[in-house]
Amino acid sequence: MKILLVYESVYPDFIGGVESRNHELAAALRNRGHEVTLAGFRKPAVPGAPPRPDVRSLGELDKLYNAAGQRSTRGALRFALTVPRLDLRDFDVIETANMPYVHIFPLAVKCALAGKPLLVTWYEYWGDYWKGYVGRLKAPVYKAIEWCTGQVGTAVTATSRLTQERLAAQRRGGRRKGVELVPCGIHVDDVQRAARPEENRNGQGPPLIYAGRLLREKRIELLLRAVALLAPNHPGKLLTVFGDGYHLEALVKLADELGIATQVDFRGHVETSEEVWRHLGAARIAIQPSEREGFGLFPLEAMAAGLPVVYCESPESAVPELVRDGVEGICTAPEPAALAAALDRLLTDEQEWSRLRRNALERAAG
Repeated sequence: MKILLVYESVYPDFIGGVESRNHELAAALRNRGHEVTLAGFRKPAVPGAPPRPDVRSLGELDKLYNAAGQRSTRGALRFALTVPRLDLRDFDVIETANMPYVHIFPLAVKCALAGKPLLVTWYEYWGDYWKGYVGRLKAPVYKAIEWCTGQVGTAVTATSRLTQERLAAQRRGGRRKGVELVPCGIHVDDVQRAARPEENRNGQGPPLIYAGRLLREKRIELLLRAVALLAPNHPGKLLTVFGDGYHLEALVKLADELGIATQVDFRGHVETSEEVWRHLGAARIAIQPSEREGFGLFPLEAMAAGLPVVYCESPESAVPELVRDGVEGICTAPEPAALAAALDRLLTDEQEWSRLRRNALERAAG
């Protein structure tokens, strides 16, 4: 089967949850004998870089987010305007993510005219969350666009029960039951091969690790304040932060103001996920303080490497579906003191840490 995965950006030019998922999915499908092509924006070409025959570039893109750390409407419209240029004749199935929404309309028309099925994968359904993201005046427009795209697709899937239930509740009539739950997955063997946890454990890296885009809703400021509370009793490097984003400069400044600049290692953008996986093997605890998560790819990778996951509660996060509180990790209130207490507990209680680690490995393998 010939499959086209359409998204705004392509891995490893951009490393986010959807980009990584598409990369992993493409590899898994190819192992099953399918031909998979990725379509999306790429970063400006690097001289001498090898060509990517598996990628159809929709143009060059320097960054995904604007100065406010949000996906811009202009960027979404640009993506939507490139979709009609895609030649779908060579493909049997076209798949796309729900974000950034408006591209789905021309893609659906294009698929219908070409007689090709369109699979739409939903990672999040925001609903009233739009009010806090774009403001109360703009929210109704964005909610309406989201609702309309929820009605589109030959087949529709969701990566979490949270998204599945929210989307199904918004679909018209008999279409409400037409949302299938299909969680994201990873190659556990690849993560463990890169992490080599038994070799790296208690090794060179700081015990705490976070990986993801550095956006406001990821609540890295909360994490830094928790680390500041831990620092007096845990000298030396404490935290590695992988990821880039508009918030990076402010976070580096905050770490300095909190007096923990020497205990936090900001690694910035990484070229491949394997670099993160290697550092997972040298850490002890993965942290996901995010306010909004449609699935939780980083927590799943962390569990595959044998790390318990500490995360913060939020009605917009699907992480609790993946990491069960008290089983593979610990859920805390989104407060520095609560987060610091959970981290200190796992840094000092070897028996508890070992129990959660065993459960995390089993959960990832299953």
